[in-house]
Amino acid sequence: SLEILAFDEAFLRLEREHPKAAAVVRLRFYAGLSVEETAAALSVSPRTVNREWTFARAWLHGTLGA
Repeated sequence: SLEILAFDEAFLRLEREHPKAAAVVRLRFYAGLSVEETAAALSVSPRTVNREWTFARAWLHGTLGA
């Protein structure tokens, strides 16, 4: 559907502009990892994962809403 294509395009842009946030989205959304699992996989703190996750969701929402 068009929504899936729009999300994919937005995600690719997020990867280019904010790779750390995109890595969190990839692990949380696509792989289904928890905050703690994502933090361990990326060698960062759970707080960093939460910050990047919040940023990425807001960024994607703003991009897709535009």
